[in-house]
Amino acid sequence: MAMKRCPVCGEKYSDTYRDCPFCEEEEALREGAKLRRGRRAAPRSRQFSLVTPTLIVLIFLMAGLLVYLLYGDQLKEKFRKGGEDVTPPTEDVTPVKPQPTEPDVTEPEPDDTPGSEPGTMPETPTDATTTTDYGKMMALPSGLKLSTEDFTLRSVGETATIKASGGSGSYTWASEDEGVASVDQNGKVTAISKGTVNIVVSDGSKKGVCIVRCNVSGSAATTPTTPSTTPSTTPSASGLKAGSAKVVNGGNGVRVRSGPGTNYDILATIPNGGSVKIVEGAGDGWYKITFSGVGGATTTGYMKGEFLANN
Repeated sequence: MAMKRCPVCGEKYSDTYRDCPFCEEEEALREGAKLRRGRRAAPRSRQFSLVTPTLIVLIFLMAGLLVYLLYGDQLKEKFRKGGEDVTPPTEDVTPVKPQPTEPDVTEPEPDDTPGSEPGTMPETPTDATTTTDYGKMMALPSGLKLSTEDFTLRSVGETATIKASGGSGSYTWASEDEGVASVDQNGKVTAISKGTVNIVVSDGSKKGVCIVRCNVSGSAATTPTTPSTTPSTTPSASGLKAGSAKVVNGGNGVRVRSGPGTNYDILATIPNGGSVKIVEGAGDGWYKITFSGVGGATTTGYMKGEFLANN
């Protein structure tokens, strides 16, 4: 058996081989290496082809979860109502234009002065506000000092000033009867007509009272020792006597009060010419009278003497 040398690798091999076995083996080794490299690359391509769709699916799932978290309640409500939008409609509220309110005007009670409504006639012209202030002030306790507590004015228009001290120093003045004597907020008193009144001053918590006698005709007037609600039997200048009398100067009628003053309640209205009975004088030109009340019962009240005349 002869040997021959491979011109490629230089190895000797038997001439029974057509080609060099050493070169064939080397070629086979190279082919095997290629196959091994191909097998290692194949899983990578398969891995890439599997991971990519998985990531896409996960992205869609995350997006769906986010939408559910944000709008899940609204979507469920829509599906429950068949896709109908169930958002409650906004109520169309038309603003109401405020209507102007009419001022609360209280019809003043007819006063007992001539020319007021039919069936009434006040005993003396008296300012309602002053009367109300006077009543409130007289209800306060005493405590203010006055420069005088009793004086006399002898002619219509004559004035005198009362000085007050004590308390807060801020004073309000009021007259019991502005038809007899008026007072301003400086304590200046002016005689208006014959009579006797109390002038009261207050600082809001205490009061002081001064008696003012207006003897404009020169004769003595009744001297009240307390506010004019205290009855007195001293005859007034009108010269009325106890006994039968009638209502005069009353126009459509004169009111009968529960006490001798316009701040007392009204008991009845007696028409002009009506019959009454004078019981006694009550001070400041007022008289205690009796008259036939409801059902014919004898009723007691008070009326100004200027509206009475003895029969």
